Amino acid sequence: MTVPAVTKEVEEFVGLCVPLTGFPAFDLYATGMAERYLETARQQVGAAAFAEFWTAWTVAASECGGPKDLSPVHLEVARAVTYMWLTGAWPRLAPAAHAALRRQMANEEFVVAPEAYVEGLVWRTFHGHPAGAKPPGFGTWAVRPPAQPTADGLRQDLGLGEELVCRTGLESEVALDAVPDHLLPGYRAWRQIPPSAVPTSAGPAAREEHA
Repeated sequence: MTVPAVTKEVEEFVGLCVPLTGFPAFDLYATGMAERYLETARQQVGAAAFAEFWTAWTVAASECGGPKDLSPVHLEVARAVTYMWLTGAWPRLAPAAHAALRRQMANEEFVVAPEAYVEGLVWRTFHGHPAGAKPPGFGTWAVRPPAQPTADGLRQDLGLGEELVCRTGLESEVALDAVPDHLLPGYRAWRQIPPSAVPTSAGPAAREEHA
């Protein structure tokens, strides 16, 4: 059996999705959905608009930036691509982004393919398996799950530099090993973090009343 070669375009797409999903390229390729996801994203966003997003995200990723460097529309596309990798479904876009992209199709969520649900990365975040597919095997419930990766391990798996700074959920940039435990990826229970230790989200700002 001949395994088809990965095109340069798919290779670049996977590389750009590594910082979006938090999974190394090996795991993204292992889903077998990279080419299908690229085609779906381009079809849903539009070839020209997706090319603009691709360029914007390439610049942001190459400069150690993040979603905060994207425009609102490109940020929504990034969210949709990430959601697709995690769940196997293309999500409903924010109405403003849907209108700005001048999409001709219905703005509704759909599963990309039957195998996409099974290969969703969300199952790997807690070492689970999709209902009705990929059963873990008899007796596996008695096996202790693997240890949560360390900050250094995450940096190595993602191919990130030593000087990388993180800001997601924080007011200022900090080194990866200084990110609070509750903001690191993975199942919080494994980090022995009680719900009471996780800061609550700030409430909406009070609206000013105009006379």
